[in-house]
Amino acid sequence: MNRKRVDILGVQIDALTMPQALNKVEELARDRQAHYIVTPNPEFVMQALKDGHFREVVNNADLALADGVGILWAAKFLSIPLSRIAWWARIQAWAQLLIVGAGVVIYPKWLTSVIPERVTGVDMLWEISKLASVKGLSIFLLGAAPGVAYEVSRKLQLLYPRLQIAEVMAGPPYEPEEEVIHRIKQVKPHFIFLAFPATEQLRWMRQYTRELDRGVLMGIGGAFDFIVGATAINDPTKNSKAVRAPYFLQKRGLEWVWRYLTQPWRKERIKTATLEFMRTVLEYKLARR
Repeated sequence: MNRKRVDILGVQIDALTMPQALNKVEELARDRQAHYIVTPNPEFVMQALKDGHFREVVNNADLALADGVGILWAAKFLSIPLSRIAWWARIQAWAQLLIVGAGVVIYPKWLTSVIPERVTGVDMLWEISKLASVKGLSIFLLGAAPGVAYEVSRKLQLLYPRLQIAEVMAGPPYEPEEEVIHRIKQVKPHFIFLAFPATEQLRWMRQYTRELDRGVLMGIGGAFDFIVGATAINDPTKNSKAVRAPYFLQKRGLEWVWRYLTQPWRKERIKTATLEFMRTVLEYKLARR
């Protein structure tokens, strides 16, 4: 399949719908070598701007899916041309920023002309598990706090009784990394879900796709916590449960509001992924004019 990719501040995103992504995922899983999938969001992009090595690992992924309405917003905003007259281009850019930003809330479907769909890590976990249960493929759940991945496995098994769960492990820092890798090599799963922070996900992908005979590694961040309502592993308060935003907020790009209200300790990260990201995209658009 020829890849149609969209550049967001130097990060390459695959322009795919969920069904298209799943077709590609199955193809990778049946290949006789290891692959990895990333799900960039605005935070990923901001990190990639500061860290060239991080950006390189993201851009070398076999699949990069838009996890975040902010990515769809940026793709749409950057696709609209500007005048060659500097002062008029600046006015146009601000007007476009406001119009496309309003479109996120008022008519989200308008954003999908460049990247057709938001494909989140949480949604991919469910959809890949469904695919695996139908196609006879196996999954390995890795990460989060002790016991969380096991609870996720129970939920998945209830929903998809034929699903082959090869193994469930918390991994570092609770279990030695060498032990985890040894187990992955033993059970040879088709999919390995990594519930780690972004930088740790990418380190595993970069390092272990070279060592494994097969399997698709996919970073899913805090997806396990959302599925079972566990406390996020990096929550300094240790008392707020991870609950996904209501669907209507997700569809209208307002998931960050929910995160701010339910996990206020994330406020600096939310600021980076919203205000700072929008400002950076605006400056990038004006500079490249």
